[in-house]
Amino acid sequence: MPRVKQIEVTSTVIRHNPQFSRLVTIPLDTIASWKLDHTTVVEGTINGIEFGRRSLKRWDDRQCWWIDLPEPLCKKVGLETGDEVKLLLRIASEELPEELKQLLQQNSAANDRWEKLTKAQQRMLREDIFAAKTSAARTRRAEKALG
Repeated sequence: MPRVKQIEVTSTVIRHNPQFSRLVTIPLDTIASWKLDHTTVVEGTINGIEFGRRSLKRWDDRQCWWIDLPEPLCKKVGLETGDEVKLLLRIASEELPEELKQLLQQNSAANDRWEKLTKAQQRMLREDIFAAKTSAARTRRAEKALG
């Protein structure tokens, strides 16, 4: 586990193409203490407003990490390209949503399918299930993917 639980960084909102999401970059040395080597889910705030669970991804060409800022979040926070923002980041829990945990415990075939997924595939599925607003929707997503 990382030694530093929370990191504060200032960044600038950028957008390479109007068809793409806005994003912020985080210099490699800013989160070096986390010793990351792959895409990692983070939580935190942007200008003091919670942004939920987002993927922190490595951008090798620019020697940094980046987080996308979907349009609904930009509208909520009032972000435009070129704005300077203050981010407070922490690594999100990797614990599974309760609905997924139950499915894996009760359905050996689903558990076998889960175990065959790569770590990245497991992360993406976990986050898709977490994103559902209700327990029923999380159950449906888990069953659709693995049941």
